[in-house]
Amino acid sequence: MSSKTSVPSLPVPNEPLKIALIGAGFRSQRIYQPLWQSLLPWCQVVAVCDPVAENCEKMAQALGVRGYGNIRNLVNDRPMEAAVIVTPIPSHHSISVYLSTHGIHNHVETTWASMLCQAQEMIRVAQQQNVITGVAENFFRMPIDRFAQTVRDSKYLGDIARIVCYGDHAGFHNNCRWLVFAGCSPQWVQAIEHAMEHPPFYETPERYLQREMFSTRFFQFSSGLMIQDTEVGHIKGLLGRCPRPGYTEWHGQRGALVHYSRVDSGWDHHPKTQLRRCSDGMFASAQEATGNRNGGGIADELTEVDYQTIDGVWSAMVAQTPTETIEYISPLQPYIRFKEVNNSDFYGVAVMDHIIDFVLAVRGLRDREFTAEDALMSEMMELGAKESALQQGRRIKLPITGELETDSIIRQEQKEVFGVDPMDVQAMLDLSFPKP
Repeated sequence: MSSKTSVPSLPVPNEPLKIALIGAGFRSQRIYQPLWQSLLPWCQVVAVCDPVAENCEKMAQALGVRGYGNIRNLVNDRPMEAAVIVTPIPSHHSISVYLSTHGIHNHVETTWASMLCQAQEMIRVAQQQNVITGVAENFFRMPIDRFAQTVRDSKYLGDIARIVCYGDHAGFHNNCRWLVFAGCSPQWVQAIEHAMEHPPFYETPERYLQREMFSTRFFQFSSGLMIQDTEVGHIKGLLGRCPRPGYTEWHGQRGALVHYSRVDSGWDHHPKTQLRRCSDGMFASAQEATGNRNGGGIADELTEVDYQTIDGVWSAMVAQTPTETIEYISPLQPYIRFKEVNNSDFYGVAVMDHIIDFVLAVRGLRDREFTAEDALMSEMMELGAKESALQQGRRIKLPITGELETDSIIRQEQKEVFGVDPMDVQAMLDLSFPKP
């Protein structure tokens, strides 16, 4: 099924941006590698860098480019104009700062950094060198979020003043979603946490789990938007918890957008999405006019939201409501080589979206949709929530100024794990972070 509305256009540079792919591990292989052919109008990978020789050689051969086992040699040769960093989170700060110091634009996989002080230094060095940096955040670009943003702008539900989220992406990812939806900064965060021991198990070879965390966070934005964000357990439906995308409601003045996973759906498969709206007859003026003051406030206009695909890849979300059509159509429709996109039919499209956003910013064709300052605020929201929980739910003002106890804890933990100070760029560059 296709929408009648024309596909939005995307700027395309005169020539592709030359990119070095830093990190050739699991995520690069599974998520990024299938997308590069579809991204050729915007960028071209010209080098791969990974200290794990097997991964580096495999990716370099697949892309037909030179592989580097050492980032210093890559920067010295400099075949690229910019870099996409797809490495574990503890390495992000050192790689980004090193590249920025050498004047190389860099796009850093999400989550952006481990500590607030790292994120601040990443921005500071990039600004000093006139370099574009930022986080490769794709979650607010996924189908339900793009559709929710469209519903917000349509005013079909009136003003949306509250979001209640249970068991979805959580953490930094959700912070970014809420920032983009709100279009402004939060004023404070308040959070509580709870821990529960359970029989240990391996989710993956490197993830040995025996303690489940639960948290509820409240964010208040300057626009009046309030968000309750509940993170359940190990996130991915383990131990019988509600699988992603969990359950989320966007509360408008005259209805709600509701998105949830079916009980039998597993992780991230075929969620259900509805618009639930009250018609004019459900409000006091109509009730008073008819003399019937019973049953007001019931959502009597229920619309299923149609999730559309082309060759098995997400292309649009469309709602044919009783009064209007509300739709989000992916601008990437004409460009995707659909059979090459990875297994999650929407995930690759969202990743392409953030890479293109980076390329267009570097080429000067469009401002970044999600800036480095936005990424910094997401970091503040995350660490502010942890700080609030440490302080028994005390409300933490945003933006955060001064040093955080949370930063100190994380810094000491990483010193013990890596044997070096995680703020030491050169020392961290010498480390490798392979998965088993």
